[in-house]
Amino acid sequence: MNRTEEIEKRISKKDKRWLTKFFSRSHPADIATVLDRADDSDKTWLFSLLGKEQAPDVLAEVEEETARRILEELDAKRLSGIIAELESDEAADIIGGLPPAKREEVLQRASPQQRTELRQLLRYGEETAGGIMATEYVAVSDEVTADEAIEQIRAQADEVEEIYNVYVLDKNGRLVGHLPLKKLFLCEGNTKVSKIMDPEMVKITTDMDQEEVANIFSKYDFVAVPVVDRRGQLVGRITVDDVLDVMEEEFTEDIYKMAGSDGEELLRSSPFRVARIRLPWLIICLFGGMISASVISFFSGTLQQVIALVAFIPVIMAMGGNIGIQSSTITVRGIATGRIDLSHRRRLLLREIGIGALMGIACGTIVGLLAALSYAEYTLALVVGTAMFSAITVSATIGVLMPLIFRYLKIDPAVAAGPFITTINDIVGLGIYFLLATLMLGWLTS
Repeated sequence: MNRTEEIEKRISKKDKRWLTKFFSRSHPADIATVLDRADDSDKTWLFSLLGKEQAPDVLAEVEEETARRILEELDAKRLSGIIAELESDEAADIIGGLPPAKREEVLQRASPQQRTELRQLLRYGEETAGGIMATEYVAVSDEVTADEAIEQIRAQADEVEEIYNVYVLDKNGRLVGHLPLKKLFLCEGNTKVSKIMDPEMVKITTDMDQEEVANIFSKYDFVAVPVVDRRGQLVGRITVDDVLDVMEEEFTEDIYKMAGSDGEELLRSSPFRVARIRLPWLIICLFGGMISASVISFFSGTLQQVIALVAFIPVIMAMGGNIGIQSSTITVRGIATGRIDLSHRRRLLLREIGIGALMGIACGTIVGLLAALSYAEYTLALVVGTAMFSAITVSATIGVLMPLIFRYLKIDPAVAAGPFITTINDIVGLGIYFLLATLMLGWLTS
């Protein structure tokens, strides 16, 4: 019996003693995994077995749906005790998910300072720098000496779990630099902080989108970055562990949007609720399919005269959709990572048209030769090959153009991928195919 099976067996038997001992020796992330995998009816009971020191860390690690179930059944008194042990950003995430009445009850039980901090954090958008920052940081005045700065750091050390940077503030609370600890410890004790601080630093504003924040961390390999308000006053910091969560969240969100769905359906057991998420995209595809059928119907006269054209409909549609997905996926990912923006649109579009044309020539030649060998009809081969070349080139263009248009319209570019781009390319590919066949109909039937 492996460890997972052993845990499941103990949970089914409600072996409180064994599970309590097991949890006491386990990392919060491992305990969170146990709670996430447990039946809904067991989640709150398992959480009740945790000690006061473990409970806050585990609650911060569990999945959103698990946290929601636990929070629903926890009374405000215990919840306020857990909140008090968490860093402000984690506490705000939990508080923000509570019903308004329970949220207010928990806030009223918090200390005045924590209550003020949490209310401030809850005002920021969930996907902004303000929404993911923590208000705990270490800062010193630019007017103090090195010795005085060390004393100030010691006084604040208990408030911050990890000290990555020491920030320097002017008399108005504005961020003016950061203090390298090596310089601090090696300089003379009476040296002013303003003389040894580094004024060059990257700052993040509270309204910056979390995806842009993640790109900054990735570009500069930061461990922590300060967050300032519009007046330049230091209000918090974002650490790399927060950004890793953002990266996972944004990447997962994009993947689901490309599939015409969202991550919430993984957490929902009701088939009706899952269907409601997927149905809008399927309806888009349904109407797209009906338009494609209309295109075929419109050119039915062409098909009746050259029935061999039917055999190549699937490959024209499939190849157009495939190249469109490739182009759109690469473009969406480039936009998400910050490597592509609207200033690159001309160069990117021309490059993708060139790539599409090269692949179109290759695929068009292959399918044209196969058509010639299969039907011994060289004009048909020319139509099919030309249609394949045109469909692939146009699909590559659409694949890169649609995400850029969505970005310009401030719509998530990931929506442009998946079912959306495939449906458009099916319609365009068929239109090109039958239009060419119709124009060359005289040759095909002669």
